[in-house]
Amino acid sequence: MSALPATVPVAVIGAGQSGLAAGYHLRQAGVRCVLLDAGSEVGETWRRRWDSLTLFTSAQFSGLPGLPFPGDGAHYPGKDEVVAYLRDYAERFDLPVLTDHRVLSLRRDGDGYLLSTTHGDCRADQVVIATGAFGAAQVPEFAAGLSPDVRTLHTSDYQGPSQVPPGTVVIVGDGNSGRQIAGELAGSHSVVLSCSDTVSPPLPQRVVGRDMFWWMSVLGVMSLPVNMQAPDPVVGDRVPELAEAGRIRTVGRITAAEGAELLVADGERIKPSTVIWATGYRTDWSWLDPEMLDDAGQPRHTEGLGALPGSYYLGLYRMRTRGSALIGFVGHDAERVAAAITTAHRTTTTSPTAEGEPS
Repeated sequence: MSALPATVPVAVIGAGQSGLAAGYHLRQAGVRCVLLDAGSEVGETWRRRWDSLTLFTSAQFSGLPGLPFPGDGAHYPGKDEVVAYLRDYAERFDLPVLTDHRVLSLRRDGDGYLLSTTHGDCRADQVVIATGAFGAAQVPEFAAGLSPDVRTLHTSDYQGPSQVPPGTVVIVGDGNSGRQIAGELAGSHSVVLSCSDTVSPPLPQRVVGRDMFWWMSVLGVMSLPVNMQAPDPVVGDRVPELAEAGRIRTVGRITAAEGAELLVADGERIKPSTVIWATGYRTDWSWLDPEMLDDAGQPRHTEGLGALPGSYYLGLYRMRTRGSALIGFVGHDAERVAAAITTAHRTTTTSPTAEGEPS
């Protein structure tokens, strides 16, 4: 697709893994759609991640519906492989992606929706909001108290060790991203990893020769409803062995920043040369119709089915299961949402005959 249509049965906002999975199922069902993405190319969000990033799911569990991830299924793909795969996926299934089309607002319009984009307006009967679980970088409010002489990066800006000047690096946040980066920097820098009060359960990447996600899938863990309060597991964590070898030092939660120092909950003060905030992301839903949001400013939906007719969500963190935001598992949610869209589409496009039967 080369131009934004004036009207379309279904508009999918976002052409990352969840949007592409939705587009695949809609095309398979014969429902016309358009995928609108703010990036300049498919896979741009992945391309911007740090150079050494690898998935914690093996290739066997990293594919989208209809196309297995290429190569050895036991291999853990890097970010460039993911970008290439997503581009190939969009081309292979001829998905109608329009890049560089940021949706500025989405509003209810009669029995459909009006999307205002950077390239004009489009009216859709139904919409899928598939902008993903990672929005704007989030840093704690106390970060403002840190001296400008201390270099700071969020994980969304981190590319590799060459960005980080010599000296002590404090990584604030001990999830999968923080621990992967800590492991990488341990080879060239003095690394301090600040850990939260909540202990994330460690999971090995492989157990008895099988990927951990094989076991979790076989045991049904990936399809179970998930408690939003439970911490994410840390997969394939190297920090304990690096800490034992003296290459990483772990401390408690950082509670404040005062000039050139960070304050730890136990009273310790650390003078870093660099701080990397591995503190996650926040979502901004201000561009959605206020009717689509609850009192906390979050989308109103039940397991991806929006409170307003014809609205759907995909790729949200723990939307239904632990796999709702993971590349290899989002296809399950996408299939369910596409089925609901297809049913609604056929209902509204089938006109009755004089006898009251479908034509």
